[in-house]
Amino acid sequence: MTSHRDPSGAGLPHLPQFETQDLAALGTRAAIAMSTGDTNFRAFQAACSTILEGLSSDLEQVRIYLLDPVERILREEAAVDHDGGQQGSDLIPLYQLPEELTVKREAFQHQQGEQWEILVPLHADSQMAGMLALVSYAPLPSHLEERTHRLARSLSLGVLYVQHARQSERAGFLLKSVTRMSRELTGLDGRHLLLETFVTMAANELGFDRASIFVFDDDSTTVRRALCARAGFGVFNLVHIPEIPDLDDTPVPHPHLPGLWIPIRMGSRRLGVVFADNIYSLEPPPRDAIQALVDLSAQAALALENARLFEKLRDAALRDDLTGLYRSGYFTERVKEELANSRRRKDSTGLLMLDLDRFKNINDTFGHPVGDEVLLRVADRIRQTLRVGDIACRKGGDEFTILVPGLNREQAGRMAGRLIEEVRNAPVALPDGRLIEIGLSVGISLFPHHAGNWQELWEKADEALYVAKQGGRGRWSVSGGPAQEPKTR
Repeated sequence: MTSHRDPSGAGLPHLPQFETQDLAALGTRAAIAMSTGDTNFRAFQAACSTILEGLSSDLEQVRIYLLDPVERILREEAAVDHDGGQQGSDLIPLYQLPEELTVKREAFQHQQGEQWEILVPLHADSQMAGMLALVSYAPLPSHLEERTHRLARSLSLGVLYVQHARQSERAGFLLKSVTRMSRELTGLDGRHLLLETFVTMAANELGFDRASIFVFDDDSTTVRRALCARAGFGVFNLVHIPEIPDLDDTPVPHPHLPGLWIPIRMGSRRLGVVFADNIYSLEPPPRDAIQALVDLSAQAALALENARLFEKLRDAALRDDLTGLYRSGYFTERVKEELANSRRRKDSTGLLMLDLDRFKNINDTFGHPVGDEVLLRVADRIRQTLRVGDIACRKGGDEFTILVPGLNREQAGRMAGRLIEEVRNAPVALPDGRLIEIGLSVGISLFPHHAGNWQELWEKADEALYVAKQGGRGRWSVSGGPAQEPKTR
């Protein structure tokens, strides 16, 4: 790729890939690269390499710093340039950074000889977690700063993942059994397996008659999942949730049973609660078992948070960065799975293919930012129409697809008509008050009525979409049928 260096300074080069690259997606790829290997400097080296490869014609070097919250120092974790990468060695006290980074949370750039250094803060959970440094022979135009923040926001997930993984690795193990159990917990990816392992360890290895874990939803109050393990009897789901006391950081004894409640927290956030008791022996739990359970709960907090972050990263990789709908690759896999389920259920599954009418004219007339707003409006109306179990995807450009299990011909027509009307009744307003009306055409195919596999289902829906377009746009068509206008409600 050609270099954009201009050491003479006679004419500052432009940064073409910053203009065109999807930096949120690039940041997600870098975060995933960071979370799939070691938690040492190689994790950050992988992320730096991903960013440099994505913007190789614009950048000379990429560095990532991690904040030590105790010493308030930014430690350079890795530095990668076109000649290779190495472990970082630079240390920057937090007070030496400009307020643009630490207070205003803005990007900051300054010239160092012939080069420009662009510093972007990395924030996680409303706190500064580190810093991304980009070195170039060109300054970053002000209108591209928001793109670098999108890159930083996606990258922050990977930084936070490594932070928590490192905390888990550094955590002190006071008892031999807790040491082994903690290592098992930090090695678990799925939340379900993590919870089962935790309660089993507490009941079978720490000597409690039973142990239960209650995992809160994002509101830190509603119980999303509850599991219980009885010594020697395995794990089962809890249907009836007991009244959970409001805990701070201290375990609280149960008023009537020989057991106690232990909070699972990550900073100020309540992730869940553990309850362990000796309901059968009625013996008070020994002090060392209580301490071991407290230590194990701290490890469970780190493992739960890492599992949450990993799921979030994985979900981000599956979704379109603009609309938040699923990407085509994931959607295709889900279509295959759902058609197999449909065969077993012996019912019908519908595929709706949507295309915006005259979308190119909107982009050409009003610009891509307005076009993006139109796509966001359509995606929002699609989400409002979906039922539980429906799957929506942005196929690319202005095309969308929806998979609807258990859909028959009549229901498909009503759903298509409702979508067309919902989009038509949600115009986008311009700053001068003008409204841009949005048109939508829909093609429908049904499995197994129109197709015997997912490829045929896709082709039939595409053919039906063509019929709807040819019929005058703003219409829908079921495979083999004419274009139809939505019924006015």
